[in-house]
Amino acid sequence: MPKEQRRTQLLETASAIVRAQGTDALTLAHLAEQAGVTKPIAYEHFGTRAGLLIALYRDYDDRQAKAVQAALEAQARTLEDVVAILSAAYVDCVLTAGPEFGAIAAALSASEEMEGFRDSLREGYVDLYGEALSRFADLPRPGGRALLLGIIGAADALSQAAANGRMPRADAIDALSQIMLGALLIARR
Repeated sequence: MPKEQRRTQLLETASAIVRAQGTDALTLAHLAEQAGVTKPIAYEHFGTRAGLLIALYRDYDDRQAKAVQAALEAQARTLEDVVAILSAAYVDCVLTAGPEFGAIAAALSASEEMEGFRDSLREGYVDLYGEALSRFADLPRPGGRALLLGIIGAADALSQAAANGRMPRADAIDALSQIMLGALLIARR
C-alpha cells in the first residue's frame, strides 16, 4: 500500500479505536494490531503516541479548514458573509468533532508537544481569518494579529459553551459574529 494511503488507513483505524475504546487504549502497538500492520510501520508514521494524537488532531483540523475555504470561495460576497461563515464553521467544528476529538485534545494536554502544536493551530486560524477578512476589512498594523487572536479566543470560549450545552449553537454563532464585526468596526477607527 502506498505510504499516504497507509497513513490514511492508520488514522481511520486510530479514530475508530478512540471512538470505541477511548484514548487510553490508543497505543502505537494496539493501532498496528488493529490495522493489521507491524509495529514498526505505526512507529514510522507517527514516532510516538503524542505524534499519533497530534496527527489525528491535525487531520480533523485540516478537513475543517478545507471545508471553510470551500464555503468562503462559494459564498463570501460581503464582510458579513465572511463573518457568518467563519463563525458558523468554528462553532460547528467543535460541535461535530464528537467526544473523541475532545478526548484526543485532553490526552494531548499532558504532552510537551501539545503547547507548540496548539500555538501552530492558533496561528493557522489567525492566518486563515486574516486572509478571509482582508478582502473586506483593513486589519490594523501592527495590532491586527492581536485582534484576530482575541477573536479566536472568543471563538474557543463560545464553541466550548455550545458543546457543553451551556448555550445554544445559534447563540454562540450570533455572539461570535457580533464580536468579530464589532472588533473589526472598532479597529477601523
